[in-house]
Amino acid sequence: MAEEANFTYLIDLVNPYLPDAEDTSKEETVRLIIKQASNNQYLPMPASSTLNKYAADGISRSASKKLLKFLNKETSSLEEYFSKIGPDQLTLIANKLKKDGISLDVYRGKVPALLAKLFTEECERVASRKNKRKQKILTKSEDEYVFTKTVSDEMFSTVFQQVNTSELDVVKNRNAIHAFALKPELLPFSYANLKNLVISNITNYAIARGISKTDIVGLQAASLLRKYAKSGIPDNLLGELLVYIFLEHEDHALKLYTRAEILKNRRTIDSEGMYLKRDQGKTQLILGVSQLSNNLENAISNVVEKIANFDNNQSNEMVLANDIVDRSIIYTQFGESKSKAIIKLMAPTETDFEGIASYGLFIGYKFRTKLDLDNCTQEKAKERCRQVISRDLKQAISELNIAIQQHHWQKSSFYVYLLPFTNAEEDSLAIMKDLIGE
Repeated sequence: MAEEANFTYLIDLVNPYLPDAEDTSKEETVRLIIKQASNNQYLPMPASSTLNKYAADGISRSASKKLLKFLNKETSSLEEYFSKIGPDQLTLIANKLKKDGISLDVYRGKVPALLAKLFTEECERVASRKNKRKQKILTKSEDEYVFTKTVSDEMFSTVFQQVNTSELDVVKNRNAIHAFALKPELLPFSYANLKNLVISNITNYAIARGISKTDIVGLQAASLLRKYAKSGIPDNLLGELLVYIFLEHEDHALKLYTRAEILKNRRTIDSEGMYLKRDQGKTQLILGVSQLSNNLENAISNVVEKIANFDNNQSNEMVLANDIVDRSIIYTQFGESKSKAIIKLMAPTETDFEGIASYGLFIGYKFRTKLDLDNCTQEKAKERCRQVISRDLKQAISELNIAIQQHHWQKSSFYVYLLPFTNAEEDSLAIMKDLIGE
């Protein structure tokens, strides 16, 4: 069945290929599309939270009507703007449009005009619909707790450089795999900015939804995580923090709960992190899993094993989303009335909730290359690092494709983030020791 070229689909399609994007966030992509579609006349630009909402749920009726004032006058330069996307990226977009049944005869040269047409048609469709919104299952108060971003990601673009992005060929649902590098893309990698990003999210990661952030100070969160790390439960605390950061920032998959959290009764959770993602009119429940290893193949193998061993996966190849969430955690966090609404949202009978569980994977590994990174200019060294990371991405795709087929996970979505370290295992332990102590 062909995909629908709605607004969220189109934003996912062109992210992160836009030529003047300052970072790879969906917020930035929506901002640039609105700016170009209106020739920079759409003022004031919507707030960051609104842009993120457009990326996750689709553009609003009022915003579509406002944009059409410029698009209908044919003053938009969208086609010209899309033509500045690199040729390799245009080919990837064309292949995706063919695969999803949007256009069967599209090729690289046709992509800019087709994208401009699709965005315009989507604005016309949204603007002409009746002003009646489907009633949400969650009330405003529940929605406030569950579907708001918690990550502090303002410095994300100063920490990471996206080197390449692709898809897992065998997955039949929406999916993406991203290869990132720490800035600057030079070996040995610098961890200063990464530490700043992690420390700014220690409390965000550890605090449960429904708990006021003012009730939990950073030192208390650090103390909790220090005890948690000593318990032997987490294999890699940094990996758990990073899968949280990447899922919330990159894919707007918002945490329901993470594996170690401060609750009202100060107990902690021993459960893999769970995230909710609204995308193309559907809500997905995503299991967040991470692994850090000095060997990329081992890291991939271990993260696959984690998924396979989680709850019913050993006996049930097609894991139902509502079977993997810990209801006792939700009840403890939100109380009875809100919890019932959230759990109802995840009922398999609801048509806007995907019944099959999805997965968010962070894979950290040791950077390895035989290329000379010393006897060359800084720019050449960066280029060679990026070449190696792109090669690693292809290896990861190949190995994950095989594992997904073996476990019959093709119906699930996968959101994968690769990040090389100078020494993944040693460096990750040293970073967390430096941030939270021993």
